[in-house]
Parts: sequence; C-alpha cells; structure tokens
Amino acid sequence: MKTYSFIKRKTLILFLVMTAIILDSCSTGEKFPGYRLVEKRFVKEVNAECYLLEHEKSGARVLKILSDDQNKTFSISFNTIPDSDAGTPHILEHSVLNGSMNFPVKSPFDVLLKGSLNTFINALTSNDWTAYPVASMNEKDYFNLMHIYLDAVFNPRIYDEPRIFMQEGWHHEMTSPDGPVEYKGVVYNEMKGAYSDPERILYDKVLKNLFPETCYRFSSGGIPSEITKLSYEDFLDFHRKFYHPSNSYIFLYGDADLAKELEFIDKEYLSHYDRISLESELKDNPPITEGREDTGYYPVIEGSPVDDQTYLSLNWIIGAGSDDLTGMAIDILSEVLVNQESAPVRIALREAGIGKEVSAYRDKLYQNVLTIYVKNANPDDKDRFMDVVSSTLARVSDEKIDREALKGTVNRLEFSLREGNDAQKGIMYNLRSLNSWIYTGNPFSSLEYETYLAKIKEAMDGSYFEDFIRENIIDNQNRVLVVLAPKPGLENESMKQITAELEEFKKGLSSGQVDSLIDVTNKLIAFQQSEDSPEALATIPMLSISDINPKATVYDCTEDNLSGIKHLTHSEFTNNIIYTTQWFDLRVLPQDMLPYASVVSYLMGKLNTEKYDFMTLDKALNINTGGFSSGIGMRLHDNDDNKVAPLLTVRMKTTAGMIDTSLMLTGEIISNTVFTDRNRIRDLLARSQANLEISLTQDGLNTGRRRFESYLTKRGMLIEQTGNIEYYRFLTSLLAEFDRDPDMVLSRLQETADLIFSRGNMTAAVTCDESDFGKYSPAFASFTALFPESSPELQSWQLDPSPANEGIMTSSKVQYVFKGYDFKKLGMEWNGKWNVLSQILSTEWLQTQIRVIGGAYGGWTSMYDYGTIVFSSYRDPNLTGTLDNYDRTTEFLNTFNADTSAMTRFIIGTIAGLDNLTTPSQRGDIAFSNYFRNITAADLQKERDEVLKTTAADIREMAGFIDEILGKDVICVFGNSDVIKANSNVFGKLITLEK
Repeated sequence: MKTYSFIKRKTLILFLVMTAIILDSCSTGEKFPGYRLVEKRFVKEVNAECYLLEHEKSGARVLKILSDDQNKTFSISFNTIPDSDAGTPHILEHSVLNGSMNFPVKSPFDVLLKGSLNTFINALTSNDWTAYPVASMNEKDYFNLMHIYLDAVFNPRIYDEPRIFMQEGWHHEMTSPDGPVEYKGVVYNEMKGAYSDPERILYDKVLKNLFPETCYRFSSGGIPSEITKLSYEDFLDFHRKFYHPSNSYIFLYGDADLAKELEFIDKEYLSHYDRISLESELKDNPPITEGREDTGYYPVIEGSPVDDQTYLSLNWIIGAGSDDLTGMAIDILSEVLVNQESAPVRIALREAGIGKEVSAYRDKLYQNVLTIYVKNANPDDKDRFMDVVSSTLARVSDEKIDREALKGTVNRLEFSLREGNDAQKGIMYNLRSLNSWIYTGNPFSSLEYETYLAKIKEAMDGSYFEDFIRENIIDNQNRVLVVLAPKPGLENESMKQITAELEEFKKGLSSGQVDSLIDVTNKLIAFQQSEDSPEALATIPMLSISDINPKATVYDCTEDNLSGIKHLTHSEFTNNIIYTTQWFDLRVLPQDMLPYASVVSYLMGKLNTEKYDFMTLDKALNINTGGFSSGIGMRLHDNDDNKVAPLLTVRMKTTAGMIDTSLMLTGEIISNTVFTDRNRIRDLLARSQANLEISLTQDGLNTGRRRFESYLTKRGMLIEQTGNIEYYRFLTSLLAEFDRDPDMVLSRLQETADLIFSRGNMTAAVTCDESDFGKYSPAFASFTALFPESSPELQSWQLDPSPANEGIMTSSKVQYVFKGYDFKKLGMEWNGKWNVLSQILSTEWLQTQIRVIGGAYGGWTSMYDYGTIVFSSYRDPNLTGTLDNYDRTTEFLNTFNADTSAMTRFIIGTIAGLDNLTTPSQRGDIAFSNYFRNITAADLQKERDEVLKTTAADIREMAGFIDEILGKDVICVFGNSDVIKANSNVFGKLITLEK
C-alpha cells in the first residue's frame, strides 16, 4: 500500500512538472518539433533571450543564445572521461576530423581551412570534455560548417580507416629493413612538445596527487610514453561510449533562425538516434585528510645550472566547480592574496627569499582547485614555502584583508565581465557555460554573473573573505604540496629508453613481420600523399566568389593637434569604455641604451612614484581602471624597414566616468616613477629575467622565429634586443652589474626615462564613442601638463642584420624549424596574390608534408607586406627532413594545377584570413597602424582585388620567386640539443640561451 501511494505521488509530481513545461512552452507561442523546451530565459549579462531545449528522441541538450550578433557560432561538446594517460580524448578529437560518411575526404577540417569564411574553427580537448566549435558571419558557410562538424563527430571514418588512428595518434614507422623503427603520430609529437614545458609536467603531477580516484589523475592530452600503449580497438570503444547525442551539449549563438537550426540538426542527425542511459562518471575525490607531498623532475640540458630552478606548488580542493560564488571568491582571493604587486603572500615570499615569481589561479574542474606556486626556487625551500604561505594567510585572516585591494580587484573583475572585450562572444559564452552545463545541467549559472557579483560586493563589508580563507585554505587538509626540480640529462635518459624500447621491438620481429611493417608504413605514406578525388571534394559544400564582399574593410582615424600633441582618434561605440594609448619614440636614446627602455617599460606601475608607493598605486589602478600596461613595440613608417621606429607604448582602459582619475594615474606613472628603491628594483629585475627565461625556453615557436627575423630586418633586430635572446642576455648581465654597482644601474634607468618621457616625444591616440570624446579631451589636457617640454633629437643607429643560421640548443623534445628571406632585398614588391600563395603553401603543401607525413603538429608559411617570408614548423620531430621539404616547395609550385573550384576555395580561405573578427579596441589599433604605415583604403582595396583575381597560373609563376627566397639558405632551428648537435653541419653556429 505504501509503495502504491509513493508511486501515485511520484506520478502526480511528474505530471505537474510536465504540465508546467508544456504550459511554459505554449505560453511563448513557440514550438520546436522534435524538441522539448526546458526553459526560455532572458539573460541580461549576454543581452539575449536564451532557449534551453532537449531533443526528445536522442536526449541531446541544446542551448541557443539568440543574439543579434552576425557572427553565428555552433559547437557540439561531449563529456569525455579519460581512463588512462594514453590521450584517447585528444587523439579522437583529431581523428574524427579526418573524414566522415557524408564527407569522405581525408580531412574536411583542412579543406575548410583552405576555403571557408569561418571566423573561428577548431576543436578543444579539456580534462573532462571535448568541444568542436565553429563560427562564421556568412549564414550559408555557418550551416556548411555545422553540417561537416556534426557528421565528423557522429559518422567518422575511423571505423573503416585505421590509418587515421595511425596518423593522428601513433604508429611504428619503418621504411627499410636496415633502418630504425620510430614512433610517429601528430598527437604523439604534439604532446612531446607539450611535455617539454615543466609547468605542464607540474600540472599533471598536481592532479595525480589531488585526484587519485577520479578521472583527473589521467592526462586527457596524453603522455607520450603512454600514447604508444593505446590500441586501435580501445580508441574505437572510446568513441562508441562517449560520442552519442545523449552525451552531447549543442551550443548555438547569434542571429541565425533558431527553427531552421533545430530542424537541420534534428533531420540530418539527432532523429537517427534513440536516447540511451548514461551515468555520469564525474564524482568528488575522497578528501585527503592530512595533506600530501610529492616530488618530481623535469629535464634540462646537461651542464645547466639547477640552483633556483625548482617549482613549488601548493594546491587545495575547494568546493564544487559548479559553485560559481565559491569560484568567484577564489578568483578574487588569487589576485588579492598572491598575484597583485601589493599582495601579502607575494610580499612575504619575496622577503623570505623564496623564488623569483609567484602566481595563483583557480582550475574549474568538477571540484575547484586553488593553486599557489613559485618559480625559480630550490627543493629545500619547500617547508619554508608552506610555512610562509600558511602564516601569511593566517595573519591576513585575523587582521582583515585590505579593503582597498579587495575593492580594486572586484572592480577590475566587474570591468572585465561587463566589457566582454572578445570578438568571439559566442565562443566565450560557450566555454563559460560548458562546465556548469555538464556538471549540473544548468548552463545559465556561469553566464549570470550579476547574482554572484552582487553577493561578493555585499560580502566585502563583512568577514566573508576572512572566513573563506580560514575554512577553505588554512584549515583545509585536502591539499597537496608538489616539488618539481630540474634534472640535467633526464631527456637523454628518456630518449635512450625509447631507443632501447624500439630496438627491442625490432629484434622481436620476424623477417615476415619486418616486411609487413615496411609495407604498412609505405601504404600509410602513400595514403597521406594521395589526393582526394574530385567526387569526394565535391561533397564538401563551398561558397562562391559572389558570396564574398568585394570591398575591403577600412578602419579610419582622424589626426589633430590636441593640447600640443599629435593625436589620433578612432570613433565608434564602445559602451562608454575609453581606450587610450601613448607612444614614445625610443630613437631619442643612444643605441646602447635601447635595452634599458625595455626594463623601464617592465617596471612601470610596479615602483613608487612621487605621490604613491607601489602598493597604493597598484590598488588605485585596480579601482580606477580596467587595465594598465606598457611594453615595447615597432612602427614601420611607410611600411619601410629602413624607417622602423621602436616605441615604448602605454595603454590604459577605463570608463568615461573615470577618465580624469585614470589618465592622471597614467601620467603619474609615466612622469613621476622613482628609480631609487634598490631592493624592489633588484627583485623586479630578477623576476623579469626568470620569467623571460621560462618564456624563451617554453615557447620555441616565438623564440626561434624572432631570432630568425633578426637575421633579416632592422625591425627583427630591435625586437631581438628588447624582448628575445639578446635581451635575456642583457638582463642577466644587468643583474650581475646591479650587484656590483646598483647606483650606476639606477642612474641609467632614470636617465632612460628622462630621455623618453617628454611632451615633444609623445604621440597619443584614443578609441571611444564620439559622445565620450568631450570627457576625454579635457582629461587629456590635464594629463599632458604632467610632462616636461622638450625638443628631442632622434639618434642615428647602426643596424645591419645578417644571417647567422643558428641552432638554438635546449632540452625540448621537438624542433621548431624556420627558413626564409626578405623579399624586398631581392627587389620584389608586395602583391595581394602572395596572400593566396601563402594560403596554398600552408594548407595544401606544408600541411601534408610537415604535419600529415612528417608528424609535426603544424607547418606553414607567413608572408608579410613589410618584406619577410618565413617557412615555419611547430612541435616537429624532424629537422633536416623539414628543411628538405621547404626546399621542395619549388617543385610543388612548378606542377601546381588547381581548377576553378579549387582556386575558389583557396581565395575564400585567404579572404577569411584578411577579414579577421575584431573588437572596438582592436579596430582602433588597426586604424592607427595603417595611419603610420601609410596604408590607405585604396591600398587595401587593391590588395583585395588582387586576391580575388588570383589564378593557378599566377601561383605557378611564383615558383621562381620562392626558389630565390629559399636559395638564400637562411635558417634557424630551436630544438633538442642532441638533435641539433647531430646535424651541426647544417648550422653556422650552435648556441644556448646563455651564450
């Protein structure tokens, strides 16, 4: 009887719930055949009506943000739970984009890159989900992209084409009986590059210790040594398990017709599936009750110093990842306690001499993780590190957090949320909502930040934050301390182990198995080199030239004299936000003082001024601005390298109502910074040097590329001297000089600032709504009054770039290979057709040779109208093989033959690259850049017309020009020290960062 009553009550409740849902749906007057409207809600934070639906037959979830944004966004995501370190979710993310039932080409993704007007196209693997987002402003293109991505995830060719798994994941490769066996695979080599970064190693080690009983103990991206253990069948099983509509989250954003979107998705895909029952595998990890410690190692090259090279990381599990109030509190405390210049933990660690840099952040997983970590410490600092952090947090909790610091941080957070300064708003909203949607079924909670922001503001008046620190950090034993120390030669040990493993594998092969492996390898290479049939390519929907706007986009600015300063204005709606810029020409310095300008730019806002100490200044900037930054940039007057001007650039953004105070703070920093605090400046120099060292060693692409461009152009030389290897060496020597004679260094910094910052050496600009210019103009007049008058004289510098052909030796597991030249030195002039050439070489030639066959993560060409042409590879297992492929480019071009359809694809893809989606502040920057480079609307239209008229014959005619470029044999390689040494004959010089 009781059971019967319970069932009746449950049935009644279910009936009432369903009735409410039906009534709600009917009350809107909107019906969506095949879908149940779960909720319709206006979300003011995204300024749009939002629809949450469920597909009745398949169980797929759908969220539509019905914005008036023309940049339409589609994404489908799956909750993908790794069960090993083999990187199965990551390999699958790559693999499903290599052909599908309705689009049977080798890589629809690559075809789309060649010829789509997409503004965004990618796929993303996170710790517990995989997402496939695309965006386009062209409706026809948008539906094409949606169609191809849906077919990719639901109907991939992986089941009948195992070579996709071999190519994207891993395989044994052997080309001759006497040759070695190698591991090859795009993801395999991508992750070799990823695990060249010690911070990636540290991150994995933290998660393995914090979450020993949940999916987060596994690397969803894949650890290289474990990737090679993944079987093809386990790979397929993962797709069978997770890639079903019942486990999917479909996101739609923009002004496309919702009924049309839903009908297409239902008819073409979801209606073919029945709902299945899926239990979530996400769960809380049983709490650690007494804390935990662990030590690991990362590789550095033999002979490298190991002192001050250790990472120390404290990590706590704090609440559910779906708890947005807790998450916001952690984000705010990370800034207030650790990241800001005035943060107490940062100051305490500096005073204790532990590390050179400290950071904190929140990792939003099923459970939140707070991480505080220091760089450039030592292993024996770990106990003091923990003690200093704990005692400082206890003191702050007892004495109360500085309310000015808290107010400033909340203001900066609110400014960022309201500004939404991201051109890809659909992608931003998708990623912001996805975790909560997967964890709780509610995608709105992370979008509707006003609720949590209001609670945070209210909590500032009480003890909420102090209680939070005590309860969730100080008294929280659910934590892990991880030490990651450098180990010279560790990478050599790893490579020897892999070599021995492969040699043992080869020894175990019979002669028949050797022949079979060679045959499989050759067939894979032949498959990779084969071209898609015209019939297969015809299945990929495409646009026509008539779908392209023939007119070039032009962003204008006006020039005037404002308060005696040359001033540029870009006017457009910015939602009452004002973006200001000041440029100071560094040619007022003697040439040998140029690197000091980079030091000065780094110190700005971090030192005392005449009116503020640096901690008070830090808080004032947070309270009054949405951001302040300074750095070194380059301006090419008339787009001519011989007229390059290095600049110290100052940027600030604020609301129109705060422009007076914000500009006065900016002026105080520029004009009245005091270079006298020895200890503070010594600490900041050490931090800058340490951060730059980490950046250079972990970012082989940009480090190698900048070094390469310094061989070719004056612009490249200046970038090298103010922010790359030469600047790192300067900083290292400057620190040693500071220890010998600090007053000399301080004097030189003050002298540098005095020479740079004057009214006569300033050019300024603003991007704002025309209605806000009336508030900006008088504030700017007061701002300029802070600067001394001067008549600066530009110095004569000697800049003579010349090729050095260096091999940059590091502990990296992969290479970054560069080759090219400056076409202007060969008497050539820029033509818009070169954009199409770059598109063809990148997506048709190098994509196949460098990535698909070579196993690198990427390969492409970059061609710039100021002169430089660069062939680049990314996370590349090869070196000489890649250089050989670059040199074979002329052969490819001589035989290039594309029909009208293929050329249309290339042209459309090129236009997509030219028509980048931009924010108001970015459009202002483009307008200012074009002004200084003397790029006119006529120039932009001419370039676009040349792109639209490019033919296959034009591309073939460029073979000689590319042959001349490559024939100059200018190269640079950043990579593994042993690989570079083994190919030393290729280089003019072998170097490390230090030498």
